[in-house]
Amino acid sequence: MAHLQGQDWEPVTFKKSGKKSKSTQAREAVTSGSVGNVEKKWGGGTNKSGGVYARKIEEETEDFKHRKIPVEFKKALMKARQAKKLSQKQLAQMIQVQASVIQQYENGKAIPNGQIISKLSRALNCSLPKIPKKKKVKGDD
Repeated sequence: MAHLQGQDWEPVTFKKSGKKSKSTQAREAVTSGSVGNVEKKWGGGTNKSGGVYARKIEEETEDFKHRKIPVEFKKALMKARQAKKLSQKQLAQMIQVQASVIQQYENGKAIPNGQIISKLSRALNCSLPKIPKKKKVKGDD
């Protein structure tokens, strides 16, 4: 037991310092009455969003939708990839993107990106169908 001589087996207790946070000090000042006039901020201390722009967002009637991959594009991409006997992973490595990107394009869940589409066309050595642009509604500025 010679190796345990330097051990201190007394219990150690930790105590908080006497300092209080500003919010605790303010709360105690209000409850004790030492502060005369206290104004509560509108919505202060709550997790509610609101304000000036909330109404504008609620009144918005325009439908915001992104462009989608058309069926012709999905089929053409799959046929071109299979004609070259490439897997999705191999094609993704060729154009330096993740395999999930190719999967999303073939499933029609990706948001069209011109750079990726041009890389796909070059890698597969074929022209893929154009993706139609979103039509503008008359009266929009």
